[in-house]
Amino acid sequence: MILSERLQSFRQPEIPFAFFDFDGTLTHSDTLMPFLHHVTGVSYYPKLMKLSPILLAYVAKFIQNDVAKEHVLTEFIGQSDTHQIFQAACEFVMKKLPNLLLPTGMEKLHEHQNLGHYCILVSASPELYLSKWAQQHQFDGILATQLAVESGQFTGKLLGKNCFGAAKVERIETEYGADCWQNSFAYSDSLSDLPMLQCASKGFLLRKNQFVLI
Repeated sequence: MILSERLQSFRQPEIPFAFFDFDGTLTHSDTLMPFLHHVTGVSYYPKLMKLSPILLAYVAKFIQNDVAKEHVLTEFIGQSDTHQIFQAACEFVMKKLPNLLLPTGMEKLHEHQNLGHYCILVSASPELYLSKWAQQHQFDGILATQLAVESGQFTGKLLGKNCFGAAKVERIETEYGADCWQNSFAYSDSLSDLPMLQCASKGFLLRKNQFVLI
């Protein structure tokens, strides 16, 4: 999704792209579970206990990331009204996310924005709440995991691929073209993002609160 008018109307090839992972890179930690906690309130922990076999299987690498995510989303927001969840997403962005932001990552984002680079948020977390946050923080674009909707309700299933690992590279090249990697930058805290970091001209991995060129 393109957010800024300058990228929508006329992309200038001499302007570099800077791609940012979200969870753990621009935040202190994961944001999906805090979001689901915000949505479900007191029923959060009973639902979490019900999901414990799935979560343990994921940690043990018996099931893949996207499969575990669909189980979690189905339990927490499956059959939920989209309007209600979108409202909760707006509240989460305004009230909860500011406390989760990581100064090191946000400073790097502002550095690239001040240089006039095209800044793109690329995350496995749901576009459901990240799109509003990305607009608030003046990103030029966002690529995040999309959720399926039927009859005005979230199904708990993913719409397309989980925006994770190599899928991030696919999404980036589909949206901006393979030439977007020229003179580009990419930032993440996770080795799962090595495909993206290695495609960029300069890929940085967050280690001990510092971004290290890989």
